[in-house]
Amino acid sequence: MKRSILVLSALVFVSVFLARGSAEASDSKEGPVAYLELCYATSINMPEERYGPENVFDNDPDTYWATMPGAAPDEGLFFAFEEPINISSIDVKFLPGGSGFESISEYAIYINGIEGPVLQLHDWPDYIDTSVKSVFIRIVYTDSMEWDENGIRNTGNLPVGISEVTLLVLDAEGDEIPLQVMPIREVGGRVQASSSLDPVESYNPDFLFDSRPAFGWADGNENSSGEGESLTFLFDQPQRIEQIKVWNGYHRSGTHFDQNERAASFSFGTEGEYPPLYQLEDTMDPQLITLETPLEGSSFTMEFLEVYEGETYKDLVISELCFFNGEEWFVVNSGESEMRKRAILQWAQNTPAGAFIDRQVYAGSYNEYEWDYHLQTLILRSNSSFVIWKTDEREDSVEKMYADGNWQILSDNSVRIFGRLNRVASIDQTYYDPYAGTSPDQGQSIDRMTIFSDTLQFGEGWISSNRGMFEDFTF
Repeated sequence: MKRSILVLSALVFVSVFLARGSAEASDSKEGPVAYLELCYATSINMPEERYGPENVFDNDPDTYWATMPGAAPDEGLFFAFEEPINISSIDVKFLPGGSGFESISEYAIYINGIEGPVLQLHDWPDYIDTSVKSVFIRIVYTDSMEWDENGIRNTGNLPVGISEVTLLVLDAEGDEIPLQVMPIREVGGRVQASSSLDPVESYNPDFLFDSRPAFGWADGNENSSGEGESLTFLFDQPQRIEQIKVWNGYHRSGTHFDQNERAASFSFGTEGEYPPLYQLEDTMDPQLITLETPLEGSSFTMEFLEVYEGETYKDLVISELCFFNGEEWFVVNSGESEMRKRAILQWAQNTPAGAFIDRQVYAGSYNEYEWDYHLQTLILRSNSSFVIWKTDEREDSVEKMYADGNWQILSDNSVRIFGRLNRVASIDQTYYDPYAGTSPDQGQSIDRMTIFSDTLQFGEGWISSNRGMFEDFTF
């Protein structure tokens, strides 16, 4: 997590039930109800309050999630449940082309983090019939893209979007009925942290409420413990809080979690009152804290009194928070994320980065005679996140690399990316090595994660990696 640490994402997807139970059966014709625990989109058009991912669950085709202009391939929508739900099928309604939107022609659905086949656009639900913990819907292809054209994959300036996502479950008679998905409500306010780690745009307290546990708040005192650090939540209107859900520590990976401090105990209360003390376990599982007495007010303070020591760093990290008022879960929306996005876009307009921010950059090659296939893609998003995909396939091996995390501006021609990098490889062995002593297995596999950082240099029509994570992109 420090300046030397890096973060990855992937892409990955999850949504949840209300704290007391996974799903509540309902006698109404609408079917059972499930409350979301996490829900985010990798790219959101502005104003974000109009185009947010929660719109896909409101049964209103006139509201929708939409990407930033020009963003399409590899962008997507993720949501997750607290407990798995048996889902029969999923129905995704994409925004049609025209009227200011690019048309989507192919997409993929990840169930519980496992990638499904690439699907063509159609008018019927996709059959699932499995227990679902999380869902990620990834945009693969639009009507205006060319698969074999290197450079900027989607050259248009139109967004893509989804108007509705309907999950179908079976009732007692075996008939499909819609699951009523309840989004997390966003409440106007702001968060004040006693300190935040540099670069602040990567560890801002707003990340506590973005539904992405891989992004979080870290205290800014690198050489001292996080004991005594605090967060103050200031709401535009009075709120009631009965429970708090906490994603303790840095959830970008198990390594990030171990290397940085986690909260062991904290106090939570309103101004002018002596706040009770609450304990947290040293685990990456979300933890539900029930307050001794429900609180009402516009200002609440969480002070961290004890910490679990990090193996490497003294930064205290909290990845995600959510509040429960007795009826629904809610989070703080300060609007600052959109302000930071606009600042990055303003910077990009005056640099070569303006050509590729929020757009997938692609490079690929295929030699059918030598069984050699190479693919790499990069997206630097205006929300300060990035993603890299890389695939190398040969006759006897396949290696895939996925990296994601944060990025920060270094100059008008360079940025720093940092996060988590996953490598998955398989190698077929078709001959016997006499010096091995025994006959080796006919197949080997590699699955490893590392924390990394890199500097990307760029100019007019090119992007390169200082560490050689990918071959140069040209466009």
